[in-house]
Amino acid sequence: MKRDREAGVSLLNVLAILAIGTGLVHVMLRDQDVALDRLDRSASLAQARALAQSGATSVAVALRRDFARAPDTDHLGEDWALSVQDRIALDFGAFEVSVSDVRGRFDLNALHPGAIAEQRVFVALLSALDLPEVLASQITQSVTQHGPLRHPDTLLQFGLARSDLDRLAPHVTATDVRAPLNLNTVTEPLMAAMFANPNAARGLVARRVARGFLDQSDLAALGVALPARAGFTSDAFDVKSVASVGPARAVLHRRLYRDTETGAVRSIAQP
Repeated sequence: MKRDREAGVSLLNVLAILAIGTGLVHVMLRDQDVALDRLDRSASLAQARALAQSGATSVAVALRRDFARAPDTDHLGEDWALSVQDRIALDFGAFEVSVSDVRGRFDLNALHPGAIAEQRVFVALLSALDLPEVLASQITQSVTQHGPLRHPDTLLQFGLARSDLDRLAPHVTATDVRAPLNLNTVTEPLMAAMFANPNAARGLVARRVARGFLDQSDLAALGVALPARAGFTSDAFDVKSVASVGPARAVLHRRLYRDTETGAVRSIAQP
């Protein structure tokens, strides 16, 4: 009986050791799986970031090429604008790129009490958008006290209503560098504000759609003069590049500034 009891105790000890060993193996395998998953996610994120960066790089290359070919005009029929890529599914993920001309929008950082011409254009833009004129003084005060703005959304911190910002957003921007507005990319409400003439703006937009671009001859044909701080080229472009690889997703916002003398492009991260 004693031997049976000893055998029973030994069997229990063996089972206990096996249970502990099995538990340790399970923990080790689980930790290994977690480490492998983490490594896989890290690799996928790195690939997604590289793919997103390639989107911004492709726009920069197109901008340099465009400067060499046609430095006197920038419009939506050129390579930099055609580098836009709608979402495309790849074997290992997805990819998309969007680009917009910063000089096709009114720069809110140009607003200050002494900027009479900019104030006039902005008030006219508010009128074209059926927004209250008082927003001009409100935004000017915000820019003067807290500017320069990094992004128009910053105005929400200073009391601008979200509904008003949503109306303004397609027509405004915030930059660190002042430059003329590009008549080849401005919206029709902003065009009307610049010329103080909705009919002229409508005619110019129609000619822009028909030809693909505007130049001085189009203004002459309609009997209007080139507004102050307006032109037909741009030096700043916003790029958004989105890429996904497996479970990882990377979103890249870049502002590309192109040197007006050399065509060199520098990239600045955007919020």
